[in-house]
Amino acid sequence: MWLKKSFAILVVLGLILAACGGTQGSNSPSANASGSGAASGPQILHVDMGGEPPSLDPTQATDSASITVLRSITATLVYFDKQLNVVPWLAKSWDVAPDGQKITFHLQDNIKYSNGDPIVAGDFVFSWKRLVDPRNAAGYGYIMADVKGGSDLLAADPKKDAAKIDGLLTKFGVSAPDDKTFVVELAKPAAYFVYIASLYGTVPLQKKWVSQKGFTEAKNYVGSGPMKLTQWQHNAKIVIEPNPNWNPAISAAEGGAPKIQQVQYSMITDPAASLAAYEANELDIGAPPSQEVSRIQNDPKLSKQVIQGATLNITYFGFDLKNPTGLFTKSVTARKAFSEAINKKQMMAVAFSGIGVVADSLVPPGMPGHQDTAFIPYDLAKAKTDFEAGLKEANLTKADLKLQIGYNTGANWENKVAFMAEQWRTAFGVEVKPVGLEWGAYLDRLSKDPFDIFRLGWGADYPHPNNFLTDLISCKSTNNNMGYCNKQVDDLLAQAATKPKLEDQLPLYNQAQEMVMKDAPIIPIRFGQRFALVKPWVQNLVPTSQDSQITGENFFAWVSIAPH
Repeated sequence: MWLKKSFAILVVLGLILAACGGTQGSNSPSANASGSGAASGPQILHVDMGGEPPSLDPTQATDSASITVLRSITATLVYFDKQLNVVPWLAKSWDVAPDGQKITFHLQDNIKYSNGDPIVAGDFVFSWKRLVDPRNAAGYGYIMADVKGGSDLLAADPKKDAAKIDGLLTKFGVSAPDDKTFVVELAKPAAYFVYIASLYGTVPLQKKWVSQKGFTEAKNYVGSGPMKLTQWQHNAKIVIEPNPNWNPAISAAEGGAPKIQQVQYSMITDPAASLAAYEANELDIGAPPSQEVSRIQNDPKLSKQVIQGATLNITYFGFDLKNPTGLFTKSVTARKAFSEAINKKQMMAVAFSGIGVVADSLVPPGMPGHQDTAFIPYDLAKAKTDFEAGLKEANLTKADLKLQIGYNTGANWENKVAFMAEQWRTAFGVEVKPVGLEWGAYLDRLSKDPFDIFRLGWGADYPHPNNFLTDLISCKSTNNNMGYCNKQVDDLLAQAATKPKLEDQLPLYNQAQEMVMKDAPIIPIRFGQRFALVKPWVQNLVPTSQDSQITGENFFAWVSIAPH
């Protein structure tokens, strides 16, 4: 999952920490709230999503701003509960065939869309085919590659193979024998595939809904989740309210029917302004910029509103390997040099205010497959030597270099990028120009003409190393903005996916990760930590490792607001 904001607010899949008692600090306001009894007063939760979401079409969304809303207004077959177990959601149960190549989902009774229409198995068939259809260019279409016929569809040319695509879709391995049964046939065993059914891109969709013009606007939106979209003032605010057609029996473990009356999402693009809004009581949940952490920790009032905890996500800087004449395409040694020149420990202290853990690999600590190895450690002397060797490999001179480092604005990355640019200038005498763009424009630029070096982040969609390797770094992954491709890595990942037991998969995933790090297509920078602010009147907030942007977002429907 692409991550947009500073890691102060990104919360993704912290399995071990959550399993050991949650990720909240002991002074967390939501941890201390009793949550008993009905709250009185306006039940409105005010949060900030940091900017306009690019799309609320579940097929097209790929970023954390969009996902934070989709988590409430759509529902998947399965989901992660508060203890991070995979449990039924729109599916009440599922069966896996003995050979591991067929999964049959049995839908819940009395499940309806926000418009009152029943949710039927055929809607999943339509949705999954829409996701894999290359003519829709869905960013998460690749998650359908394991389904029978999925790889052929993803490889088809959307401009030249229209008739071929239509034929392939008829053979795509999803079916609905009846309204309550959804069957998925896999091309090969994939032990992690049930987790795929928890991803927002797999939610049911009505064909008649997505066929109408402006279907994602609030007045037209048809969702399947416990909340529904009621307002979307573009570049200003989104409002969601309880879905009156949600079956409360499905969410009995969370509290039944939604408790909150409204969630109002502001779109404040300046992190400092967002914090000011929190301190003025205009927001109930805050995400402080890293330079404010020390002040908050020493503030007698704000320090009591802090929630902290480890998370499983990573921020990294990728190299553009698509430019055939570029330094980083032509020289792996040069890529290593730029990584070796970054003092990540110093960067963590100076640019991240000490919040986070230095990253030297892809798979984060706490997730199966993490390797506690500094594959390319900080070494200034070696960096200088490798830089000169890299120039020779690429047949370039220092004067030939006109390098840019890209980042998304409005998320407090300016000081981090400046820190890295200064380290490279000091080490190599090379100027690397920082270029910042608004999030939507930034993603568009990365898809068409990436910067020489560019910032992105990744957070786990599901608790498996496959999500940090195959889904991010494999040759065909649409999240692989670097253009990196190593067939040997892909072969190892494919082998791992066929092993039914995790202990048999891990050696293959580890070998693949070692190979990736040797190729140095990215500079891993930081494994994240949550540092958020929550008002004391917010009750029953449940931060989980599945939160993509705002703390507690997966269970906003059951938050309550105490009188204040």
